[in-house]
Amino acid sequence: MLSTAPTPYDFRFTLFGIPVRVSAWFWLLGSLLGFDLVKSGVEYFIAWLVVVFVSVLVHEFGHALVAKAFGYTPRILLYHFGGLAMYEPDSRYTRTKSIAVTLAGPGAGFTLFAVALACSFGMSFIEGSMSPKAFHVLDQALGYLIIVNFVWSVFNLLPILPLDGGNVCREICTYFSPRNGVRLAAQIGAILAGVICAWCLTQQMFFNAMLIGSLCAQNISIAQQRNW
Repeated sequence: MLSTAPTPYDFRFTLFGIPVRVSAWFWLLGSLLGFDLVKSGVEYFIAWLVVVFVSVLVHEFGHALVAKAFGYTPRILLYHFGGLAMYEPDSRYTRTKSIAVTLAGPGAGFTLFAVALACSFGMSFIEGSMSPKAFHVLDQALGYLIIVNFVWSVFNLLPILPLDGGNVCREICTYFSPRNGVRLAAQIGAILAGVICAWCLTQQMFFNAMLIGSLCAQNISIAQQRNW
């Protein structure tokens, strides 16, 4: 299992007053997902990695900026499973604030999707100002940006823990059933993830099935800890 512990190879910076650490392992998953692009040219592979970095970062900043607006001190970690926006809630924290912070991530992703889509419509205006190869790489990068942010944002809204949709589902379930809400949310997540995993297997999408399967196992574990 890959560690999230700091390494000498991590990339650190601060943006909008929020510290960000990019684990050296972050690039591993992005490289695996985009490895086939090397066949088209290393520039397309690099464009893919930039798109993954920007997309995950924008998603986590959605969470972090709303948390900061509520008076908390967030920090961001990009690691092998994507990203985390971390902060310490206090007695002022409410279920409404929790849901707002959670939904801000996909909201930021959908915003970036809309911006990239608008830019793609304007590509024809700059086609003559750069080389055909550079134009094609930029056009492809915008395509990656559109697809990644739409798919990632929709995927994150699925009611599967620990995805954003799963966290919202947990808040709703615990509102109606404080004692059994977490277990119910985990049961919902396990069933949905299991169905998606099975579908991915029928489509021979084995890497996706592995990722969804790990979420299914995680939700089953959470539910079992609460006497499923």
